[in-house]
Order: sequence, then structure tokens, then C-alpha cells
Amino acid sequence: MYRSHVLVCGGTGCTSSNSPKIIEQFETQIKEKGLEDEVKVIRTGCFGLCALGPVVVVYPEGCFYSEVKPE
Repeated sequence: MYRSHVLVCGGTGCTSSNSPKIIEQFETQIKEKGLEDEVKVIRTGCFGLCALGPVVVVYPEGCFYSEVKPE
């Protein structure tokens, strides 16, 4: 059971703004820190907030991040 889920928008707008690279970076950082069994990255559909993309939401906290960059 994961303690956190990182939801990354995979909608068209966010995908064109590098959301696949963001997912890759999250997965790399999670693995480097040995958290693969605790944190799960999930590519979602569109959140409907394309002007704010790429969008990332972290649960269970419900933290919302907009205009996320791979860096």
C-alpha cells in the first residue's frame, strides 16, 4: 500500500508541456531515494485546468501544483 500518490496530468495540453518528462523525473527521484514501495506516480487524464498546466496533485494531502517543470 502506497502512502502517497503523485497524479500528473496526461492531457493533451500538459503532455505538450512536458508532463511525460515530469513523470520520468518523479520516478527517477523516487527510485534514487528508495521510495518505490511508498510513493506511486500516476498519469491521469485532463484535470480541466489546461491554462495552469502541467498540473500535479499529491494525495493524500491534496496539494495542487501548477506550471510544473521537469527541473
